[in-house]
Amino acid sequence: MKKGDVYIAKTDDPYKGASEALDALGFSVTGKSVYIKPNLTGGRPCYEGMTVNTGLVRAVVERLKDCPRITIGESCSDTLKAFDELGYRELAEEFPNVYLEDIREAEMVWKDIPKPYHTKEMPFNATVFEHDYVVNIAKMKTHSLAGVTLCMKNIFGFVPTRKQKLMYHPFIKRAILDMNQIVPSHFCLVDGVWGNEFDEVQSTPKYTGAIIAGADILAVDMTAGRLMGIDLNKNETYKLAMEFWGRPEITLRGSPPEHIEVKYRQGCLFSTRLRYFKETTASLLYRMVSRH
Repeated sequence: MKKGDVYIAKTDDPYKGASEALDALGFSVTGKSVYIKPNLTGGRPCYEGMTVNTGLVRAVVERLKDCPRITIGESCSDTLKAFDELGYRELAEEFPNVYLEDIREAEMVWKDIPKPYHTKEMPFNATVFEHDYVVNIAKMKTHSLAGVTLCMKNIFGFVPTRKQKLMYHPFIKRAILDMNQIVPSHFCLVDGVWGNEFDEVQSTPKYTGAIIAGADILAVDMTAGRLMGIDLNKNETYKLAMEFWGRPEITLRGSPPEHIEVKYRQGCLFSTRLRYFKETTASLLYRMVSRH
């Protein structure tokens, strides 16, 4: 597998699609501690378009050989509910080296940003830095502020508390560039069997029938954007990311993208706009009295 190789699996079955993509790319990790970060969005069923199907996580775990520690972590609105209702408790029982972590309750560490796009330092989950390898598993979704919710934005979940998230969320276009400098993604997957279009708060499922996988986060996200009918070359975050990390040389494998491409609607409910106005106000107030 070369850095820019991206595999597209056309599938209705997230587990089979992920397994196909991982095996085609020769994915296997041996003897390392691994942190898996799925997008769980409050434990809602994957077919509602908001949450990664647990089958992708299972497919990854099955290909981790002799790894002493595998942590699955998230910091959504109700992480424990997600673990309970989406099968993660059973997964941890089946694989004794798998541990579940609610990032909201974990130890926190502040990190200086090498090249700040939004802020000079940020708080992160401390546990991820105890691991050798990070697997980033995103859901295919649109987002009114960031444009898309894919692997780059999924790193936002490593900011621990709700209050800290509020400080950065209104400025997410640039804040996620800072976050991705600190937490590298060694391998990325996007669950695009069922995605979510239009508004990120409301469930508006969009069937796409694809799993995307690869080692280069920009290559994976750019490919996912193409399947969504969204040109990420025009997205501020991705333009800056390619200036910083370089434009990926993408080699597509698996199903031809033109056999899968759909069109995701981008938009925002009035209630979401109002919510973000309130968040921006809260963010500015928090910054007056909080470290950021």
